[in-house]
Formats: sequence, C-alpha cells, structure tokens
Amino acid sequence: MDIVLCIRNRLYREGLSRLLSDRPEFNRVSACCRLAELPAFVIAETPQAILIDVGPDRRGDGPSQIRTAFRSAQGRPLIVLGVASGDAEVLASVEAGAAACVSADDSIASLVGVIQSASRGELVCPPRISRMIQTRLMDLSESQAGPERLSRLSQREQQVLSLLQDRMSNKQIARNLGLEVSTIKNHVHNIIVKLAVSSRAEAAAVARRAT
Repeated sequence: MDIVLCIRNRLYREGLSRLLSDRPEFNRVSACCRLAELPAFVIAETPQAILIDVGPDRRGDGPSQIRTAFRSAQGRPLIVLGVASGDAEVLASVEAGAAACVSADDSIASLVGVIQSASRGELVCPPRISRMIQTRLMDLSESQAGPERLSRLSQREQQVLSLLQDRMSNKQIARNLGLEVSTIKNHVHNIIVKLAVSSRAEAAAVARRAT
C-alpha cells in the first residue's frame, strides 16, 4: 500500500515516515509539510490513503484543514492524526471528511490497523460516534422532509398546526378560529395522518423543525 503523509512538524514527519516505511504493509511512504503541496503529491504518488496532522501545534482551524485535505484527497480515505479524543472533536473531524481519527496516545500498530481499515472504505470511529452521526443524519432527514410533508396540509390545517405549536387545546383553537370543536378535532386528525406522526405534539415538532 502507498500512503502520503502531510505533517508540518519536521521531526514528527520524518520519524513517522521512517516507522511506517519499515512496516511490511506499506510499499511507499511519501511526505509533504503543507496542505498546499498535497494535491500535487496525490497526483504524483496515487496513494491508497492520506494522513494529515491537526495536533496542538497546528496553524488554523482543524476541521477547515480537514475539509481542504479531503478535497485534495480526490476520494481517497483521509486519516487525521492528533485529534483530541473528545466526542465533539472526533465528530467534527468526521463531518469535515475524516475516514478515521488517531490520537497521540495510539500506537503504531493501531495506526497501521486504522489505515488498512480506512483503505477498505470503512469509517473508523468509536460506536458512540457512529450513533451521533446516525442521529445527525436522522435530524437532517427530518429537516429536509418536514417542508415536503407540510405542503400536504390545507391552508386551514396549516392554521390549526400553527396554533398547535402554541400548545393550544382544541377548544382554544376553535375559539381562536371561530369554528366548532368537532371541526378542529377533524383537522387535528388530518394533520396527524398527513404528517405521518402519532400525536399533536409530534406534529408541532415537525413544524418547528421545518421553520
């Protein structure tokens, strides 16, 4: 496997390059020191994976650097070194394009395993991060689906839903709109069916997420 390292610190770059070059898993280990050089290295070396460092001595914003490297990687897996082990930092790195994150405490053997997994197309992260990503995707799906579902409602149903967001009872909504309570009950039922939810509270939540 051929890989490219992009590490600003010279001692770190040369040391890691030497250690990985000695491993039988790698045919060629190339290294550059700046993100601006990475596109040319990717074209010239055609690596199977790319490693970049965003450790404590980085210059600039970590996720921003990862996004820049991700664009340069042209679809190749990006392994990020030096990420703090906190959930927020790891999640931000994955959202920016990292296929895997390796902390300063991980061993060379662990790093090699991560590179191999990432090169197979796997997202390498703790289960709790996978769950957080799933939650983010579900929220995104809900936010995108919300406006489409709301468009199914009639103008009157949209009025009723707006008042449901204010936690009004059927009697209060009826008084506000000058309608019978039975009519409001029918509207609420139709809203719940059209939005594919199970309660008036969920219907109000869909409307809030869509605004």
